[in-house]
Amino acid sequence: MTEEFSEEQAFSAILEWSLDRPRWQRDALRRLIEAGSLAPADIGELEAICSDSSAAAAPLDRSHLKPANLSGKPISILRVMDPKGINALPDDQTLTFAEKGLSIVYGDNGSGKSGYVRILKHACSCRDGRTGIRRDIEDSEPTPQSATIAFSRGGVEDTFNWTPQAAAHPELSSVSIFDTRSANIHVEKTNAVAYVPQPMEVLEALAAACDAVKDRIDNRITALRSQTPHALRNPTLSRSTAAGSFVFGLSAKSNLQQLAMLSTLSEAETKRMAELQSDLAQDAQQAVARLKVHKARLQALQAQLGKLCAATDEAAFQKRDALQNTLEQKREAARLASADLFDASPLPQVGAEIWRSLWEAARRYADEVARPSKSFPEAETGDLCVLCQQPLDEAAIQRQQTFETFVKGTTKADETKAAEALRLFTTAARAVAIAHSVRRDGVTFLDTEMGEKALAAALRTVGTVAAWRLRTLLRGKPAPAVNSAFPKQDCQALETKLEERIAQLSADEQSPQRQALVNEYRELKDRQVLGTLLEDVKAEIQRLKEISKLDAAAKDASKRPVTNKNKELSDRLVTNALRGRFAREVEKLKLSRMPVELRKVKDSSAVSYFQVALVEKPTEPIGEILSEGEHRCIALAAFLAELVTSKRYSAIVFDDPMSSLDHIHRKAVAGRLVEEAAHRQVIVFTHDLTFLYELRREAEAKQQEIHYQTVHRRERPGYIEGALPNKARSALQLANVLRSELKEVRADYDRWPDVRRTVFAKGMMEQLREAWDQAIADFIYPVLGRFDNRIAGGSLFKLVVLEASDVATITEARRRLSDDLHVSAQTLNPESVKHAELVAEVKKLEDWARDMHARQQAAKAPTVSFVP
Repeated sequence: MTEEFSEEQAFSAILEWSLDRPRWQRDALRRLIEAGSLAPADIGELEAICSDSSAAAAPLDRSHLKPANLSGKPISILRVMDPKGINALPDDQTLTFAEKGLSIVYGDNGSGKSGYVRILKHACSCRDGRTGIRRDIEDSEPTPQSATIAFSRGGVEDTFNWTPQAAAHPELSSVSIFDTRSANIHVEKTNAVAYVPQPMEVLEALAAACDAVKDRIDNRITALRSQTPHALRNPTLSRSTAAGSFVFGLSAKSNLQQLAMLSTLSEAETKRMAELQSDLAQDAQQAVARLKVHKARLQALQAQLGKLCAATDEAAFQKRDALQNTLEQKREAARLASADLFDASPLPQVGAEIWRSLWEAARRYADEVARPSKSFPEAETGDLCVLCQQPLDEAAIQRQQTFETFVKGTTKADETKAAEALRLFTTAARAVAIAHSVRRDGVTFLDTEMGEKALAAALRTVGTVAAWRLRTLLRGKPAPAVNSAFPKQDCQALETKLEERIAQLSADEQSPQRQALVNEYRELKDRQVLGTLLEDVKAEIQRLKEISKLDAAAKDASKRPVTNKNKELSDRLVTNALRGRFAREVEKLKLSRMPVELRKVKDSSAVSYFQVALVEKPTEPIGEILSEGEHRCIALAAFLAELVTSKRYSAIVFDDPMSSLDHIHRKAVAGRLVEEAAHRQVIVFTHDLTFLYELRREAEAKQQEIHYQTVHRRERPGYIEGALPNKARSALQLANVLRSELKEVRADYDRWPDVRRTVFAKGMMEQLREAWDQAIADFIYPVLGRFDNRIAGGSLFKLVVLEASDVATITEARRRLSDDLHVSAQTLNPESVKHAELVAEVKKLEDWARDMHARQQAAKAPTVSFVP
């Protein structure tokens, strides 16, 4: 035998179980047990606790497990008022219900009662979930749909302003509705059980909170992810580069220092990337040819500037000065020698440089023109002087020999040699001079064409300083203090680099050298692109850190442990009780032909699911085996089993529950509904007059009152009357209605035009005839009730009270009210009948009906003896 497991024990189990749950769930359990539900603000606070470990929380403890939390207040529907835009219902009607007991709403097909039912289904979250609220098809301008629902919560009245767009009222959801569609759901489909003890209800609400918190966290994650720029959602970087690998692998753990390094290019790297871009953008052969030109121009510029710098260095100035000093020394020695030889000469500066020029010119003239057969100054007496064209005497010849001896002497030769050395030095220095335009073009080429700005600037300075020093050197001035060393190593490094690029570009497209060039460019280019995304990447890393934190929080919002705990509790709290109650409901509804049971099928999302099945063949489709009437009764049994087992007493609404039922099942269902009305509000909408009578008979047998409402059609459907329909009223009830109508028109009746008065009188007389017919039916009712297949033979004695005078009274009344104006002179003529006469006819009906009812009540059954 299964051990009893109370709700108090279940709450203790939940408390113990909660100790291992996340802080926010423990806080949620406390709120649910204390308040019974979670408001939107609660969900927001719980999400904050879930996503922030430092947020304050108040977890569930034993002090929160109070008995007051173990029961709820029943909900009753009191009124549905002022429906607007609902089907074709008029907007000034109010449908009322008794707060307790049985309320019956009768309406023929097309009377409009379904419109009111649909409002309740939507407002109360009908299990079917497919309640459509249609508009009036004749409404040219759609009216906003609404209605007001008055309800009672434990005896305290409240109202709900309902619209189809608004969510169902959370408390009205405890009202249960049974109709054709929900009958199918109960029998053929697996559905969530309505019996939910509070411990399970708390867990179900906690599971819903898990979903709500997780949804909010997921929404935050989605919002954060939506902030990711397109450039990071769809990076153009290559996964194979360092920068691309970093971007594609972004996570909460991405290193910011590595990001800073990868997103920054040095000046040299920027220049290198430009070179590679230029090289790879061209045809390989063209690029090679271009680089060879660059190399040749670099070599030429390097050679020219190198020579210029070498020719103007300190050693050059020192050499120039040395040659100059040597020349001056030799020149002084020659001057002194000349002074010794030519001081007596009548002419000055004999032996000087200008004189030597004249002498050497004379030599050339003599040797080449005047006396080619002789060697100057060789001459004979009488020969003409090549300078003065006068005949030479011995003295003149001797002077020429003296001059020649001086010119060819050692001192003069040394002077000449020194002068030649200085001239050669000067000539060589002039030879390395570079035109300004050549220097400018070379430097500009390095700067703009090759992108070597630093080297170009250095060479520009070197060239300028070297040219200045060359001018100073050639002018014989002292060496300037400013000097500039030629950047030979930089030039050679650039030349080597060009040679490497030429080699790489000359290689085959698929060669390692070429691929290395491409990879190098990609690495640099992706790093440049990463630099433009730097701030976005930093922000994304921060977002990913927040997302990582929220992902961890979302795991704490998992409802699987809650579902598992609910399954455990439902196995101990629900299953046996619900199955046993279903069996009793089946018995009460006279369904013993084919044994059926309620089986638990599964637990999902903290909700238990049950299904009706045949005991011996649980896999057979029960909806195809049972008759339509049995199908409906079993659905009703499952429906009632859930409600009764819950031990909560909110209202039940039945919408035409009795279609396809035979008289046996109809009576059983009527009795069951009346029985249930003793414990809660039961509302029945029906168009079945036979079932209405069954309900009335069962209620009368149990001395229960019934609150009647009738929905009927006038110019449009949906008008409400607070009573039974005429065809279901007793004679006295009909008489009371007629008396009220006559009282309402009493003041105006005699002033009406003949036609209107005649129409009213004729209608009143017709109603009176029907009322007398109902009086006869009321007389027979103790033995054979209307729409009743049973005959109460034991009540035959109540018919014995009928006397001849009663027959005469009825016959005379029917004759007076006959619609055949020529039957008797006593027949009332609608065209001339007076108001007082109609009132008198109503009184005659009331007097006879009351008298007959009193006599039947006073009649005693005869004493029958079976002793001979």
